[in-house]
Amino acid sequence: MDDLIQRCQQGDVEAFSILVERNGAKAVRTAYLITGRRDMAEDIAQETFIQCYRDIKRLRKPEMFQAWFYRVLSRLSWRHTAKEKGKVSLESLADSDNKFLVNDTNLAEAVEAKLKKDIVQKAVGRLNTPLRTTIVLYYFNELSIKEIAHVLGCREGTVKSRLHNARKQLARELKQYGLEPSSRDERAYLGQEDVVQ
Repeated sequence: MDDLIQRCQQGDVEAFSILVERNGAKAVRTAYLITGRRDMAEDIAQETFIQCYRDIKRLRKPEMFQAWFYRVLSRLSWRHTAKEKGKVSLESLADSDNKFLVNDTNLAEAVEAKLKKDIVQKAVGRLNTPLRTTIVLYYFNELSIKEIAHVLGCREGTVKSRLHNARKQLARELKQYGLEPSSRDERAYLGQEDVVQ
């Protein structure tokens, strides 16, 4: 990856195309999870890659690309979200990479998993933008606490606090529906694992 970043920094357009190809879908999905708006997500991802192309030469450490990239993406997502008035509601993720394959033997499981996923989805969607962004970066992008602190420009303790507060808020909401919260619920919501095996 470092070699690819260095080639991008030298103005290699083909290398940048590879970078976009490798990171494009995840960038769109991350923007979508932060904003809750599919119509915004693609624009944000494109804007992020444009800014990345323009500024990548300034990146001193190629190994820091991921944290730098998600910092740009997160800030653009926040900016776009701030422009929207009212509460942003998350659209259904039914057409995302978690497909429900239903047959006679797993119909009940699929229905239960879908209901649970919808509840978790709505609960995460009600988190404020900083908490939701932290959850997305931690579970979907699998960034470390240290990387998230770099992305968000805050201290590691702040990231830990946000994760703690987000989990606490999710736990309260999920308990109202008789669900015991777990990191599996959050990973399922964010597309890190199949809800139905």
